[in-house]
Amino acid sequence: MTDPALLRIAGLDVTYHRSRRRGGDVPAVRGVDLTVDRGETVGLVGESGSGKSTIGSAVLGLVPATGGTIRFDGADITHGTRADRRLLARRMQVVFQDPYGSMNPAHTVGDTLAEALRYNLGLPADEIRERVLRALDDVGLPPGAAHRHPAAFSGGQRQRIAIARALVMEPEFVVCDEAVSALDLSVQAQVLNLLARLKHARGLSYLFISHDLSVVRYLSDTIVVLYAGRVVERGPAALVADSPAHPYTRALLAAAPVPDPVTQRRRQAERRLAAAATPATRRVSEGCVFAPRCPFAQETCWSTRPELVEHDGIAVACHRRDEIAAGTALRDNTTTGAA
Repeated sequence: MTDPALLRIAGLDVTYHRSRRRGGDVPAVRGVDLTVDRGETVGLVGESGSGKSTIGSAVLGLVPATGGTIRFDGADITHGTRADRRLLARRMQVVFQDPYGSMNPAHTVGDTLAEALRYNLGLPADEIRERVLRALDDVGLPPGAAHRHPAAFSGGQRQRIAIARALVMEPEFVVCDEAVSALDLSVQAQVLNLLARLKHARGLSYLFISHDLSVVRYLSDTIVVLYAGRVVERGPAALVADSPAHPYTRALLAAAPVPDPVTQRRRQAERRLAAAATPATRRVSEGCVFAPRCPFAQETCWSTRPELVEHDGIAVACHRRDEIAAGTALRDNTTTGAA
């Protein structure tokens, strides 16, 4: 039977090595398990520094994994060679946050899209031209765009070009790393709709990385929430985004503005509660990584790391999950002192 998982990450660790003078090694990702099924979009959400982009970079081979495994379509690609990655580029592509920064301003759009086809596939000129024009059409740009330079386009159009550059390779899997975060809201919606349409038209799988829970909710089938390099919540997008179980996910939701004044006041109250949480002067050694910021942290949260346990379709790493869900969790004031 064919494994439904196109991407399977198990126990992934990534550590950035620095000199002792610069603070020593920095663990960016710690023990992450993640699966993307064929035709699925998995949203990876967390604030800056949570490790989400590092996971995407490890999948793409841009940073080395220091532990765990990354398997793509059953093959171990954790420590793939340059030749392995060149072959893998035919099936796996990426769309970055800054499309202009990833393009050569001296090259036309057509040259930019054709470069990977020449380098990786060695296709004849006629087929390259056909693929380039088809990719531009798929993202809503006219054939004449191939003869213009990136500076002639708006930010939203450049992101469409970046998506077209990924599409020309006809991949199965695309990493979208903050692909819409630099766009205004109206353009964001257009690009998200485009990604959703392309997913169904081409049968794509996405690893969609963002700091914005509402954006991730729109496009994803499954949401994985990261904090300090660890998964703290995972489950179906609607359940995680609409009824978050982990205090950190609830804080991400509360940070997003909404047009309803009643909901906005409730979220502001939750943010104030979180801001009054345990001061970060106490260090976490073996406990929950979110304890210094959690308004519900108790002594057990500092001493014992919670396991990621699935219940009612959502996996959550929180000792007080049931109490928080029932509304009976109170802050333990004994944890406010410094260790």
